[in-house]
Amino acid sequence: MDGLRKWIPHVKLKNPLKKIRNITGNEFTMEIPSTYLPVMPYLILREATAFMQFAKTVFKATEQLIVPGEELRSIMHGELKIHDAVIMFAQATEKFAEKSAGMFLFVDNVDTVYDLAMRNKAISLQVPNKQEYGYTAGFEDPYGNQWWITQP
Repeated sequence: MDGLRKWIPHVKLKNPLKKIRNITGNEFTMEIPSTYLPVMPYLILREATAFMQFAKTVFKATEQLIVPGEELRSIMHGELKIHDAVIMFAQATEKFAEKSAGMFLFVDNVDTVYDLAMRNKAISLQVPNKQEYGYTAGFEDPYGNQWWITQP
C-alpha cells in the first residue's frame, strides 16, 4: 500500500483503523478506504487500456485511479467505478499472466448495454430475454471477461 499511497487521494475511512500484525511480527494499521467494497474483482489483462475504454463506453464506468506503467506495461494499476462497485485491473506481464473473470451486474437498461457491447466487439452469450429474476443478457468482452447483466 505504501508504494501506491502517493497515487491514492485522501479518502474517508468506512471502518475504524485496525491494528494488524504481519507474519514477521511487525504491527501496522489497516485502512479500508470508503471508496472500496469488501470484495472487488482484480483483472489482469493483455490490453488494459483498451479494456478501460470498453468499460467506459459500455458501462459508463469512471476512472477512480490509474497508475501508469513503465515500458510495455500501459497500466500498472487501474480502478474503474461502475455505480458503487470498483473493478481493479492491470496490464499483464511475464510475472503476472492474464486473468479474466465472470461478473454479474445490475443495469438500468439491458438492451442499451447489450447493444453497446455488441457494437464494441463483444460476443453474445445470451440475447436479452425475460427470466423470473428480471430482464437479462450475457456477453464476453474482447478481453475474455464474461458479463451477465440484469435489469430488475
